Amino acid sequence: MSEEATSKSKDAPVVGSQAAPPEPPKVGDEDDFVVRYLEPDKTRLFRSPLGSPRLEIVGEVSYPRVTVRRLRPLSDPEHYVSVWIGDDREIGIIRDPAELDTDSREIIAEELGLRYFVPVIHRIVKVKERFGVHDWQAETSRGTLTFSVRGLHDNLKQIPPSRLLVTDVRGNRYDIPDVNALDAHSYVQIQRHL
Repeated sequence: MSEEATSKSKDAPVVGSQAAPPEPPKVGDEDDFVVRYLEPDKTRLFRSPLGSPRLEIVGEVSYPRVTVRRLRPLSDPEHYVSVWIGDDREIGIIRDPAELDTDSREIIAEELGLRYFVPVIHRIVKVKERFGVHDWQAETSRGTLTFSVRGLHDNLKQIPPSRLLVTDVRGNRYDIPDVNALDAHSYVQIQRHL
């Protein structure tokens, strides 16, 4: 059995009491888009022995390994959590994780914390350009960090009214919640490179 086939079999949902494998999707089902909201009294998350989050929809199906994402990470980060198998199939949406049992809430919070690790920039010590790459030194919620950004115009995203998200060359993101609240020195460090 190929590695890909083995991986797919580990992620396949387990229907009912694990007695029978899930039915394959019918022709045409894969193109149907129907939003499914997961009911809090039937939605349970557990940790597998290897630590992966597992989703059970009580009395219906169990998914041995899932991922979670915020649908509104900036405007409403506490609600609307989407549950996925891998990167290509959404299982459903949890409207309010606070309505779930304690263990499920904790697992969602842990997984979202890992996925959305975004240090907040409080002060920019310096931004120095060399060969098209801008090296930043900033004081953040995670201490003083240095990182490099290639192409500020492409990797500095403004979100109205005054939020900036910075993406470094490794894909890590940094948040400036209100650029107008930065001190004058920090503000100049950004403006002189734009």
